[in-house]
This record gives sequence, C-alpha cells and structure tokens, in this order.
Amino acid sequence: MTVERVYVVSLTIPDNEAFTALTTLARMGLDVDRVVRADVWLLGLDPASVASVDALVPTLEGIFNPNKHRLEIRSDACPRAGEVWVMARDERPAFTIGGRSVEGVRSVHRCTAWRLLDADGADVPLATLDRATAMFLCNPAFQEAIR
Repeated sequence: MTVERVYVVSLTIPDNEAFTALTTLARMGLDVDRVVRADVWLLGLDPASVASVDALVPTLEGIFNPNKHRLEIRSDACPRAGEVWVMARDERPAFTIGGRSVEGVRSVHRCTAWRLLDADGADVPLATLDRATAMFLCNPAFQEAIR
C-alpha cells in the first residue's frame, strides 16, 4: 500500500515567473489581478514513513529554503478549487526529492500549481481559469493540466 502525500512549496518573496504570467494573461485580455505559483511535489510513501518524510522535507535545501519559501503539506493529491496543476506529459516517476534519496519514498512527481485571483483576492471564475490554462499555462503538446 502506498500513501499519497503532497508538498506545496511557494515563494514568500516576489515571484518573477508569476508576475510574467500575470502580464501575459492581461495582454491576452483575461481579467486576472494576481497569479500565485507553487511547486508541487506528489510523493508516494510507505505508510510507516509519512511522519519521517513530513519532518524531513523542510530540511531538503534542494526544494525548500525557509528564508524564501512557504511549505504546505496536504494529504489530498489533487488541486484545490481555483487551482490547476501543470505536469509534463511524459514524466516518469522519480525516486529522489530534490536530488536526494529518501527512505520510504516509492515515487516522486513534480508539477506547477497555478492559482489566479481577481481584484478582491477571490479565485477567478472557472471559465477564466480554463481559458488561461488552455491558452497559456499548459502546452498540451508536452504538458497536461490536472484539475
């Protein structure tokens, strides 16, 4: 049995990639006031290793720096409402996290989470998120969007 665990790493400092996406989406005519981007690490874990991996991930300097990142640990391996995850279509599961082998980790997938917000800080309408995903955030030639 494998337990799925999700580690979401977002920046606490200005995110140039999110700013570039915001500028592009505005040029495309989409009503978006803010873009939030995060790295998502989807791990398949041995059930007995969940607590130790939870404790270890914040120490992995290859994916998390407490001076500039925020870490959120989720047990649900799917995007939240208002969020889309973009993943390489042909990515095979890895077995290292940030270049390190970790006991109890059976698989590692990495993707990018995008969340688009309106002027009130609320999620944009689903139609806007879908349009942004199809037109810019996800290239279907080599990526897939997970909703």
